[in-house]
Amino acid sequence: MTTGGHKLNCGVIGVGRLGYRHAASVVRNPRAKLLAVADPMAEARAKAESDFGSISVHDDYRRVLDNKDIEAVVIATPTQQHYAILVDAVRAGKKIFVEKPITYTLEEAENICALASKAGTFLQVAFMRRFDPGHTAAKRMIEAGEIGDPLYINDIQRDPHGPPKHYVPQSGGIFVDMAIHNLDCVRWLMGKEIASVYAHGAVLKYDYLKEMDDVDEGDMLVTFENGTLGHVEVSRNASEIYDIRTEVVGSKGSVYIGEAQHTPFIKVSGAGLTYDVASWCLGRFEKAYELEVDAFVDAVLNDKPSPVSAQDGMIALKLAKAATASKKSSKAIQIDAFKG
Repeated sequence: MTTGGHKLNCGVIGVGRLGYRHAASVVRNPRAKLLAVADPMAEARAKAESDFGSISVHDDYRRVLDNKDIEAVVIATPTQQHYAILVDAVRAGKKIFVEKPITYTLEEAENICALASKAGTFLQVAFMRRFDPGHTAAKRMIEAGEIGDPLYINDIQRDPHGPPKHYVPQSGGIFVDMAIHNLDCVRWLMGKEIASVYAHGAVLKYDYLKEMDDVDEGDMLVTFENGTLGHVEVSRNASEIYDIRTEVVGSKGSVYIGEAQHTPFIKVSGAGLTYDVASWCLGRFEKAYELEVDAFVDAVLNDKPSPVSAQDGMIALKLAKAATASKKSSKAIQIDAFKG
């Protein structure tokens, strides 16, 4: 379908840290138009209204869904709120872009997959690594056979510090909050489903996590359906830098994605060598956040399939929940038998 000069009319539900970023991406996209935002926090609404101009601003997300001119919505609320909003958005006939995790529980994710499929709803889950230029270049190389058959993947995500105490109880824990990105990434890059996961973890720095049944260091060993292997590390102990790296070892070569450097230069002085490093995900994946919204707009306007489907979101959540269960039981979890 060709769209001519039609712009995709969008609303954003939740304009906190990531929701605001997604709203800005909508505003920058020449084929999209931001019509409305909703957020229960007055400060967030005021900032959006000030920065994004002539938009309607609401404290109730239903006002956005009730707007017949709005064709697509971005959902970036706390995860526990996703399910109810997703159900309402599907029933309202909106195209949907939702932040990860798709929902808080696996049962909710399975229900949304079924509901969206029955309704024929376009739904894209926000896994920004799939749109990062380094990751997409590696994916193209792997698919082109440039490294042969992928045999092993090593994926690292180290956050600069621990999460705020008030956030931990609603986060789902380190494997759901953080490792869901890694698990989706390794599944996508390897092009195979994960058959089993064995996870363990420990509190090495932030003692308050012990009373919340969470950890600041987690490791996962994964086995893919074809017998290939992977290792995933998630850490909250990188001491003020954001460290993201991935290695895919193939039968004919390897590809490495990312490094500690944020920009490709090194300062040389009498004090030694100084690297510019990323301090947080919003900087490291700045372009990816914009590109995933661009992909959403393009797919909706041109009747393309979702680049990251509801099913992808459900599988990633299932893997993250299985990793959590594995850590608690000290046993490997077979994914096909895991019910959440």
